[in-house]
Amino acid sequence: MKQKPVICAIVAVGPENVIGRDRVMPWHCPDDLKHFRNTTMGYPCIFGRKTFEGMKCKPLDGRLNLICSSKKIETANDVNLRFVDSIESAINAFGCHSKIFVCGGAQIYKYALDKDLIDVFYLTKIKNADLQQQVLQNPKLYTYFPVNVDSFFTPEKWEKQEIIYPSNPKQNINPACEATFLMFTRRAR
Repeated sequence: MKQKPVICAIVAVGPENVIGRDRVMPWHCPDDLKHFRNTTMGYPCIFGRKTFEGMKCKPLDGRLNLICSSKKIETANDVNLRFVDSIESAINAFGCHSKIFVCGGAQIYKYALDKDLIDVFYLTKIKNADLQQQVLQNPKLYTYFPVNVDSFFTPEKWEKQEIIYPSNPKQNINPACEATFLMFTRRAR
């Protein structure tokens, strides 16, 4: 019998649950980019069409990029790129992997959460006072994570673990990217 892959979600959330603006993250945080790369490397990654367009339609290297969309996007032919019509079809087609990552955007996260598909959640919390003020002044300009992360991950449903990386002298020099890395594992259903 085929083993079901662990379905993971990975997201960086800024102040007020912001995840994007104009299809990109409204911060530059090298530590989070490194965390994303190291965590997802070698595993299939599911993206929504809008998120993929925000990536300039360039598949991530070293990972199978699964673009969940009802319409195909014109892209260069790439062996690491597939189009799927749903998260479930991606899981069924590429379930031979031990893990599959749901990588956004907001509609993809909402669907995965509504369908209760996520087993493990990698959450980066970005602290940035300037961005928080900008979001509060112009909230309609931003895209938000579909649930409040501070209240969603309850101890009854999720086991929390902080991911600590070895000290890096260059880490968090930029106050715009103070990051906390967390992992939430779903308790037995």
